[in-house]
Amino acid sequence: MANTYINDAIIGNSAMLVCLTRNGELTRLFWPHIDYPQHFEKMATGIFYTGQKNSTSWFYEDNWHHTQYYVEDTNILKTICEDNGRGLRVEQTDFVLKDKDVMIRRYVIENIGPNEVDLGFVQYSSTVSTTPELRSTLFDFNVDALIHYRHNYYISISSDTEVMQFQLGNNAFDNARYTELYGYDSIGMMKDGAMSFNIGKIAPGEKKTFNLFICVSHTLKGVKQLVRLCRNLNVDEEYEKTRNYWLDFLKNARPIATGDKKIDDLYKRSILVFKLMADEKTGGLLASAEIDEGFTRCGRYAYCWGRDAAFITGALDAAGLTKAVDKFYQWAVMTQDDDGSWQQRYHMDGNLAPSWGLQVDETGTLIWGMLKHYRVTGNIDFLKSMWESIKKGVEFLTRFIDSDTGLPAPSYDLWEERVGEHTYSSAAVYAGIKAGAETARILGASEDLIEKWEKAASNMKASIEKNLWRDEAGRFIRSVRTKLNPWGSEHSPYTTVIKVNEKGYYRDVTLEDWTIDVSLLGVSIPFGVFDVHDERVRKTVEAIERALTSHPVGGIKRYENDNYVGGNPWVLATLWVALYYIETKEYEKAKDYFGWAAKSCTSLGLLPEQVSKDNGEPCWVIPLTWSHAMYVLVLSGLKEAGVL
Repeated sequence: MANTYINDAIIGNSAMLVCLTRNGELTRLFWPHIDYPQHFEKMATGIFYTGQKNSTSWFYEDNWHHTQYYVEDTNILKTICEDNGRGLRVEQTDFVLKDKDVMIRRYVIENIGPNEVDLGFVQYSSTVSTTPELRSTLFDFNVDALIHYRHNYYISISSDTEVMQFQLGNNAFDNARYTELYGYDSIGMMKDGAMSFNIGKIAPGEKKTFNLFICVSHTLKGVKQLVRLCRNLNVDEEYEKTRNYWLDFLKNARPIATGDKKIDDLYKRSILVFKLMADEKTGGLLASAEIDEGFTRCGRYAYCWGRDAAFITGALDAAGLTKAVDKFYQWAVMTQDDDGSWQQRYHMDGNLAPSWGLQVDETGTLIWGMLKHYRVTGNIDFLKSMWESIKKGVEFLTRFIDSDTGLPAPSYDLWEERVGEHTYSSAAVYAGIKAGAETARILGASEDLIEKWEKAASNMKASIEKNLWRDEAGRFIRSVRTKLNPWGSEHSPYTTVIKVNEKGYYRDVTLEDWTIDVSLLGVSIPFGVFDVHDERVRKTVEAIERALTSHPVGGIKRYENDNYVGGNPWVLATLWVALYYIETKEYEKAKDYFGWAAKSCTSLGLLPEQVSKDNGEPCWVIPLTWSHAMYVLVLSGLKEAGVL
């Protein structure tokens, strides 16, 4: 029962993150952090006709017609399921309490048929674990709940309606469908279980409400306490509290009103996504809810990258959510390596996530972002709290230099696909060193240190000009000394062999990579190595548009011959070009790209990573926080310019 790659909807409270499909099926639940661990393999809910065997109908199945939407300006999700053949309409409302690790699933079951029906409710759930034999499930008679557990994770499923039948393992899913559960044992080393409940008779036109509670805790006593609390909850009151919480949260953000409801709603949805993707405990920023637990199609997304964070924190500042940015950079200080660097990506708890190796733009970007945040807030105490981290980071960057080229030594590019000395990475390193020098001046550090770092930044800019600009092409190239073939020898005749680490290992690399890549914009946007009006930047942007515009659907691809998920246009790449045109005051061009991106959202207002190059439909990673960040940055820029 593998999870789907695409999340259609997310809800949560910044400690619990829940992913659902467009049919309302719960596919993932993360806790106690929003990235790890993920607890559910499958969860299914449905109805059956009392006394009729094999009559279960799961709400996610295709015989139901589904309509789904968020309650306006909230992270409360409604899924409407209609089965005219059965004469039933079910309104499923999913939300997570703001101050307790409890998810409520409220079902309003309406008889829209001509005849009375006698119904029961059935629930099935299966947990995940890297060690299957450690998954266990019990039924607790004292609290009338099914409880999945492993080590210090306890997940209960219960209701304020008494359980009629239960079963642990032993074909629980099939028996739930058959409507006969065999609860001989109340505890066992089983990964799954099921429960059924009596709803009763529903006359034509009548409605009945059924509530399901999912609680999580680190102890059995803790989860049972939550179950008891839920049994006495007024669900309608909790719904209103949750609704008001989200409405109040939006009020804390900077209001933006363009008069275009779709644009304004997508802005508010982006703000709501930011809240779900910011870990309440640590401040880490999640790239996206997991889409590939098994590493079968990609490198996974449920981590925090400094690269993404540079744009996300910028968007948070633009939206007036500066406290979240404060918290993130405190998290960044915590995760910094002893040598001053930051690794490619991290879990929300600060532990190192699986990666391919060092990605030097992460370090430059985070230092640059710290200063950028200070410029927004003017909070000198924040900058002082960052100073030791900035010093370590800048010193690392000034050491991490290829003496032959003057560029940052080989590391992974921002797409994590190739090792080399990249234009984007060089720009990020320049920006990090430059930000360090400016911070040093603001805080009154020694002139010797300021001069040292300013000279290092100046040298980096000169090295970028010398090594990465090509007059004959009229643009910047992507990288030099690049390992284009990670699995063997380079295919190009234009190669050399370089030392790759202090242990004396060498590898062959391609001398120059001329691939047109949207990340070439990094020399100007956001890192400011060269002014947006610099002729070299302008020519590079023109080359990007010529080579990377996706026909016929529009939008900008990442780079030439990109084959990831088929080589589609990316929302963030398209909005990146829009940011450039805002800075050059070519607002009509910026608005065109912005409009394309706005149309790329799902029906729920979530922005994907990519859209299909064939039909323009969202096709990978929903939602991507970086996409939403770019949307907010472009919208804010257009609004400030007075053109929206």
